[in-house]
Amino acid sequence: MLIPTQVLKADDVDLMIIARGTPGFSGADLANLVNIAALKAAMDGAKAVSMEDLKYAKDKIMMGSERKSAVISEESRKFTAFHEGGHALVAIHNDGALPVDKATIVPRGMSLGMVAQLPDKDETSVSRKQMLVRLDVCMGGRVAEELIFGENEVTSGASSDLQQATSLARAMVTKYGMSELVGFVSHNYDDTGKSMSTETRLLIEKEVRQFLERAYNNAKTILTTHNKELHALANALLC
Repeated sequence: MLIPTQVLKADDVDLMIIARGTPGFSGADLANLVNIAALKAAMDGAKAVSMEDLKYAKDKIMMGSERKSAVISEESRKFTAFHEGGHALVAIHNDGALPVDKATIVPRGMSLGMVAQLPDKDETSVSRKQMLVRLDVCMGGRVAEELIFGENEVTSGASSDLQQATSLARAMVTKYGMSELVGFVSHNYDDTGKSMSTETRLLIEKEVRQFLERAYNNAKTILTTHNKELHALANALLC
């Protein structure tokens, strides 16, 4: 990744970190990122584009603009802080998880917060272990809400996490041959399983559920063990 020569680069800029966080970006996308970063630097009165400016631009492109005018209640902010803290801690304390680059509860787009993870090298394929860890991280937000606020107080904030986890678990079972019971076969689930036998469909759903329950239990163990860290991280996000 190159920054145009007419844009001054601050000493703290690490282009490899930006490159790892922008997979699939075209040259035009990267040029737009630099332009947004340069505009922010100019508005802040800076003489050069900093790493923070580039990260701001990346987040704006990938997640949408900050909704600074959004009215978020303190209760909602607290739920979001523990939710995102749960994702982050499960990743931090899970061998094989992508490194956590950022956690925030600043609303962007339709999201009230996010945890960004960056690969430490180019990924051409993903192992079974890495997929299992990703399932654990997906469950971290829901589990954190449950542990802190109680089972009856969990919110709809985990909806996209559950969708992502279910999609990955189903792919592990139906596409990647990672289920011992289903076997080393590939099943077409594009029609929600209507083209396969009822027995096969039920077996697949059973295996998907087991993957998700395993991830839930792993996340719960991690967050229970590191409960003090969860509170500390959530409080830091709320500041």
